[in-house]
Amino acid sequence: MAIARPHLTSAPSSAATPSTSGRGAPALRVVGGPATARATPRAAAPFVKWVGGKKRLLAALTPLLPRAVSRYAEPFVGGGAMFYELHGRGDLTHAVLADVNRDVVTAYRVVQRDPEALISALQLHERRYLKLSAEGRKAYFYKVRARHPMDVDMDDVERAARMLFLNRTCFNGLWRENRSGRFNTPHGRYANPRIARAPELRACHAALSSAVVLERDFRLLPQLARDHDLDFVYLDPPYHPISATSAFNAYSNGGFGSRDQTELAEVCAELDRMGVRFMLSNSDCDLIRGLYAKFEVREVMAPRAVNCKGSKRGKVSELVVRNVRPGLGW
Repeated sequence: MAIARPHLTSAPSSAATPSTSGRGAPALRVVGGPATARATPRAAAPFVKWVGGKKRLLAALTPLLPRAVSRYAEPFVGGGAMFYELHGRGDLTHAVLADVNRDVVTAYRVVQRDPEALISALQLHERRYLKLSAEGRKAYFYKVRARHPMDVDMDDVERAARMLFLNRTCFNGLWRENRSGRFNTPHGRYANPRIARAPELRACHAALSSAVVLERDFRLLPQLARDHDLDFVYLDPPYHPISATSAFNAYSNGGFGSRDQTELAEVCAELDRMGVRFMLSNSDCDLIRGLYAKFEVREVMAPRAVNCKGSKRGKVSELVVRNVRPGLGW
């Protein structure tokens, strides 16, 4: 499915050129009438709908953040709600955003470097999709889903547009991959989904202008902390399942099992030895409590957003782990 859009200019693979201020686009001044008004730039917020995203939990998490954060990393970036929160405060001088999912990383890099090309591609998807009947929309969705980057040559803009189109039109916005790395969530039934979302993407572009976006495994985090002189890391990994029916961690092929959780706890222990502050979210279960027993472990109540039955959605207990101790400036 060819997508007409502007040419994607080349850029280094690890980061965009930082802006001079690192704080995004300046406010616009509107002149006219008896007074001069200043338009407030749109606050950046996640442009990807991500299961387990922290947008609705920020009110519970932000009081637990360190008093000052400057050099930040988020190794399971997903929707990036915590990054946008910290960026909006104006605290960050440097941020490293990483994920193992190539589609997520590609989408972030395209929003960072060439948002207008992405917006054009998404607007084309939106026009084609919204004019169709219910059956036509379903067929269009599955046609886009079947056209996978592993099978078809596509550049970064086309790949990012495919990812965001599927994310905004699939069932519950659930990004799920099978063991072969293929997205397999079925079509959703939204009457009028907003697919292009140009203002939101432009706001995210401004926020990401001075960030480093990487495709990295969490096991490389200690080296990233050294390379980027990090002072705080927020970790939001795939949660350990608390029951057989809650076992969703297939954001990328391979999943995230007990061994991964154990290795992540070892990475956090290494960060603590390095003097890097960290905060981690995970499910409230015996495995996670045991792995982080030597650190501060708190409970927070979080909304459960993913269940095929609305009656089973509600609030559940989650854990927040912090390495609060003497010598670290919390």
